[in-house]
Amino acid sequence: MRKLLLLLVLVLAACSNDGGGSKGVFEPVQHLPEILGVTLSPTSALQWEGDGSVVVTVEITFSDTGRDIKTMLTQMPDGSIIEFDEDTNSATGTFIEDFVMPTDQIGVFLMEFWLVDKAGDNSTHRVAYFSVIDDGQPGDWRSQVSGLPHVLTDVTWDRDVFIAVGKGGSVLTSVDGIDWAEQESGTDVNLAAVAAYGSAIFAVGENTLLLSADHGETWTIKNTHAAVSLRAVAANASRIVVGGETGLVDPVIMVSEDRGDSWQVIFSWPDPPMYFTDLIYRNGLFLAAADTWFFRRHGGWVFVSSNGSVWNEIFYDPESGFTTIIDDGSRFTVAGSDGAAITSLDGLNWTEMQTPLGDVDYWSGASNGSKVVLAGGYDCEFIPCSPPSKPPVGIASTDGGLSWDIFNIGGEYESLGMAFGNGRFVSVGRSAPDSDQGAIYTTVSGG
Repeated sequence: MRKLLLLLVLVLAACSNDGGGSKGVFEPVQHLPEILGVTLSPTSALQWEGDGSVVVTVEITFSDTGRDIKTMLTQMPDGSIIEFDEDTNSATGTFIEDFVMPTDQIGVFLMEFWLVDKAGDNSTHRVAYFSVIDDGQPGDWRSQVSGLPHVLTDVTWDRDVFIAVGKGGSVLTSVDGIDWAEQESGTDVNLAAVAAYGSAIFAVGENTLLLSADHGETWTIKNTHAAVSLRAVAANASRIVVGGETGLVDPVIMVSEDRGDSWQVIFSWPDPPMYFTDLIYRNGLFLAAADTWFFRRHGGWVFVSSNGSVWNEIFYDPESGFTTIIDDGSRFTVAGSDGAAITSLDGLNWTEMQTPLGDVDYWSGASNGSKVVLAGGYDCEFIPCSPPSKPPVGIASTDGGLSWDIFNIGGEYESLGMAFGNGRFVSVGRSAPDSDQGAIYTTVSGG
């Protein structure tokens, strides 16, 4: 009994001994605010629009279990910070604010947004991009490089440099899309796709992954799996996801969590015969497009994953294959064979679009934030065809695909990859349907 009483006295003393007269020893739990989404309107403007500046509206959706958000802060491209008073006790909601964006310089500009609560704690930062572009026309294309010894298959913009890849291990880089430099890749495999995430560049082809951390000037070679042919790549901060096919046209997706040193096969089945053609990572989602070639018929799929490991089939088209995925900041567009195109605001619910070129296969596409551009050519590899001289191979829309402008890029040129950066569209591909020579075209201005 005396031991029990002594223990009780010690416990009571510990609870009352707080060194400063407080009522307990437990620190309060801090509930950090969270930004769920950032939307800009508009997402782009023409150079010198609004006599040098335009008003942009930002819409921030948030959650905050602490119910004590005090301010929203915006870091502008020049490093200045704008503070908005958002004093609220709501657990969820939306903030809508206006700020002024300069339009005197062409380019893609990054802004950061974050919330601060009354305890001084910050949410994680979220980014959004705003494009200032020239007033170019969709068909205003110019040849920059021609007669390359290898066909080019894809191009990406890493926010500083364009990186183009192609057959024979070809890699070319350019700051402005006009002047290009050949780089040594260290391999002669046929490269099919290239993607950028942060400072890392990833290129894939056959059974090989290439990594670059210096804008495509030098590369590290990573072999993935001897029995696969890779056609697509995407990445986030923790994972590299690649897709393609096995030698028997069985689809395969593989994931690496250690920058390509080891791989896990996520996704492979033999029926129907198909292959993955494109991958993209945006806003927390991986999207994959797939195509099939079976008894001269195409079929297309769209798959979605939140982590690259668990995938769900979201859309299937029994008539047309899918070969390219575009994100314009507000919606996804997937396009492919025979003029097929579909669109989605969230990556989960898809709507078919009507396009004006039903005999063109769209192998490439890009967006400047306000305009979606699709381009391709005529698939004469398996079925003999005679495309018209100087055929229209591209379409562009500024209203979400409700209407389209038609254009030709150059002669019989076929576009196999496209990107937008530094105020212009860049297309890479082949000089003609039966040509083994690579070529690069750019819009003369913003496209």
